[in-house]
Amino acid sequence: MKKIILAAIILVSALGSHAQEQQTHSIQVNGIAKIDREVEAYLIDFSISVEHGESESKRSFEELKKSFFTKAKEAGLNESQFKEDKLGYQALQYFREGSLYTFQTRSRDELLKAARLANGSVIAITSTRVKFKPVVKDEKQFETAFLNSREKAAIIAKAINKKLGPVLMVTDLTAQEIRVEESYYFKPIEDQYLSLLVSFAIE
Repeated sequence: MKKIILAAIILVSALGSHAQEQQTHSIQVNGIAKIDREVEAYLIDFSISVEHGESESKRSFEELKKSFFTKAKEAGLNESQFKEDKLGYQALQYFREGSLYTFQTRSRDELLKAARLANGSVIAITSTRVKFKPVVKDEKQFETAFLNSREKAAIIAKAINKKLGPVLMVTDLTAQEIRVEESYYFKPIEDQYLSLLVSFAIE
């Protein structure tokens, strides 16, 4: 029994030494390729809510809503582009009568027209988002990322007077795709990249 345990310890030790030796004689680098992201729609959330307090000039929610959609129509926008979200309005906890409407468009011109409907008081923008089409990763992008990693590895190998050997391992580290992103005032869309972690042997 003792001999079996001793043999197992020796085997594990040998495998560990082999793995360490393999790791010592390799280079791990990250290669990237730009991912093209296409906008599917721009979204703006508008809250329409009655004013606090009581006054003769205070308008009802229905009056505010009617006025809002009249102005939207005058701006060339269709009421069907606005989707009501009563639950979303409750989440805002304004504690006054009102509702939330999400405007959706693919046109930046319409986006600007819609943004001008807000007045900062009874009509307010509560959120702006960008919805992207699903990203399609193709063979060319993976090839670009791999070549990028090999180029980096070759520079490192040359710097330490080693020769670049075969690929030992490839791992896709690309971040999980996010279809909808918060976009404060629709700032420029940040680039995203396909990312590969590649391990090369060195000789």
